[in-house]
Amino acid sequence: MNTEVFPANQGPDPERGYSRMQRARLFWFPLALIALDGLLLLVSLLLAIVIVPILLLLFLLFIFLRWLLAVITRGRIGGRRKKQIPDAERTARATTLNDAQRRELARRFRPCHVLFPENRELGPPYRTDEHANVVGADYHPRSVDVLLRHVRFRGGRGQWLPDMPGNSSVDDIRADLGSAQEYESSMEIPWLHGGSPLKIMRHLFPFGRQFRAHWAIPVPKAECGCSIVVWDRYMEIIERDEMRPPGEQRYGRAIYARVLEGRELPDIPTSHPLAGAIAIQYWWFFFYNDAWNRHQGDWEGITVYLLPTGNGEYKPLGAAYGNHDLGRWRRWEDLQRVDDQMRRTGQGEHAVVYVARGSHASYFEYNPSGYHPAMTRNLRIPFLGDYSIPSQFVLETRSAIDWVADAHSGTGNGVSMLIDDVRVMPNEAILRDPERLRQDDEWWWLAYRGLWGSPEVLPFFGGSGPRGPREQGVRWSNPFRWVMRECIADDLPYWVQMFASWQAGELAASTAAAPAIPRAETADSGPTGGS
Repeated sequence: MNTEVFPANQGPDPERGYSRMQRARLFWFPLALIALDGLLLLVSLLLAIVIVPILLLLFLLFIFLRWLLAVITRGRIGGRRKKQIPDAERTARATTLNDAQRRELARRFRPCHVLFPENRELGPPYRTDEHANVVGADYHPRSVDVLLRHVRFRGGRGQWLPDMPGNSSVDDIRADLGSAQEYESSMEIPWLHGGSPLKIMRHLFPFGRQFRAHWAIPVPKAECGCSIVVWDRYMEIIERDEMRPPGEQRYGRAIYARVLEGRELPDIPTSHPLAGAIAIQYWWFFFYNDAWNRHQGDWEGITVYLLPTGNGEYKPLGAAYGNHDLGRWRRWEDLQRVDDQMRRTGQGEHAVVYVARGSHASYFEYNPSGYHPAMTRNLRIPFLGDYSIPSQFVLETRSAIDWVADAHSGTGNGVSMLIDDVRVMPNEAILRDPERLRQDDEWWWLAYRGLWGSPEVLPFFGGSGPRGPREQGVRWSNPFRWVMRECIADDLPYWVQMFASWQAGELAASTAAAPAIPRAETADSGPTGGS
């Protein structure tokens, strides 16, 4: 062997055949492993002796703070959830409002819509050109019959029911309402709400169940995403309906109102200060959502809140506007309002709602730069019961922009209107009973729990038709909790003050400057015809 390959001090060992460097490595490597094991053991002991007790102390501190909050707030925050009121007590808790008072309040505070014109020549709503902010048309709020008289029902396995041909009557759809109850339980992303891994996988990958039960207008597959085809069909329906004699039109502009008193809710005790408060929910339906996410059917709306003054009168506190997955709150004196003559005044009782073209999200005011849609999710706070902090993230993309019309600058791209056809929903005793709802000749469709439009395979991207008003979670079940815990206020200090006053029962003091709204004492003649 050529010994010049090795240095003089690192030549091969005549006995073992290893160089001296190799022998050194064989000696020190086990020692390094032993030292590393000792270090890991030392770290483990440190965690067991120091870190674990600290975590235990923090846990006990959280428990103590939760107990302290429960004592200070008398169980409203941090305490255990109260048991649900039995059905017997639920039915016994009646409202102090009669039907005439509900109709009067709903009509008095109905919102003023600012919309793009419903003009066929202007084309479908969705536009991405340089004039998208000032030019365009849009769908208007219509009676739900505009969809119900032209749809078919599709079951959970994707089949169209054979006994419901195209252009079927409303009676046919109503008769098949029992089959329409096959639906997925939630549209929300499961992992944000404590869902199990199995539910998350089912939500992401339907595994053969790519269709959820829904109402939809059957269209060729190649035309499903073509907004111009849907727009032309819709305008044909409206134009034919407008040719009918007055009083026989079926698809006029309409909004749906639900007047709810706090004492009607099963989770609000009769002694709670919110028992006398009133939430007026206004819902309106659009034939099609033609924005960056397209689907048949679209439900939107706002909620107006009134507080009692103790002398038989009410004072408006504010309103919460729904836009996409977000709710925004603004107090009454900061809202744009008009009177019955459409004049802007501080004494107006009609909150102005700027409806985004195509997506139909509701906004407080005009913005020439448009609005970027925002999504909201609640950040749950551990050890504080069901209390949470609403948060949002904004979709800042060029294609996802909500444009609203300006009806007061003289540009002529907006239409302001007070819709006269306000259809008031029945009281809570009926709304909370699906069987009674199905038997109601006017409100049977509220019992439907499926989708109002075709679904998507991945529904959390916003491409599916919406559910009806009764399937909107806490927004429907408890609008007072929805505005306090899931809506984002423009004025955060005021939101904190409002939440504290509602918890403490100081309701009248927070609205001392608001005008009083007397209760209706006479019967109303009911809603008028469509505008």
